[in-house]
Amino acid sequence: MMQITRKNLKRIINLIVVLSVASVGLIRVKHPLSYLVGVPVASWVVYLLCNAMCTDILFGETLGCTEKSIYKEK
Repeated sequence: MMQITRKNLKRIINLIVVLSVASVGLIRVKHPLSYLVGVPVASWVVYLLCNAMCTDILFGETLGCTEKSIYKEK
């Protein structure tokens, strides 16, 4: 059985979430300027939020700003 590392699991989760948000954005958007600005910005913000969620809430890792996670006690 192949072991999936945390880094790869974060990448997979981020990819799925960002692709779903981008696809919904491309389907629902009606103005051409939104295709160039709105959808990429929304996808970028969702990527940042999903990455933060995966890092701290799901895995209990820190990003170097504190010594331990605020959500998981060790």
